Amino acid sequence: MLSAVTRQGLRLTVMSFVELVKYAFTIPGVSVFLSNRVCQDPLENFFGQQRQRGRAHENPSVSEFIRNTQALRVILTAYNTIRGNCRGGDH
Repeated sequence: MLSAVTRQGLRLTVMSFVELVKYAFTIPGVSVFLSNRVCQDPLENFFGQQRQRGRAHENPSVSEFIRNTQALRVILTAYNTIRGNCRGGDH
């Protein structure tokens, strides 16, 4: 048997998904919705990175969250620059 919290979370997830599908079909040109394309992994990864930046601090303020987000953008930009598809001076 599911706990009350789990049932509530499941209900919220299903209701949110239904609303997402309804919204998607209001967008001009959308005639198909592929539910297997919906993935929250990138969002979970982002918040995981936020937690890593905050270390043991589980409840960051808005300013800390913004500062962490800016730092993550810089790190991601630097990482993508290093892994970019441009070669050095040996072209």
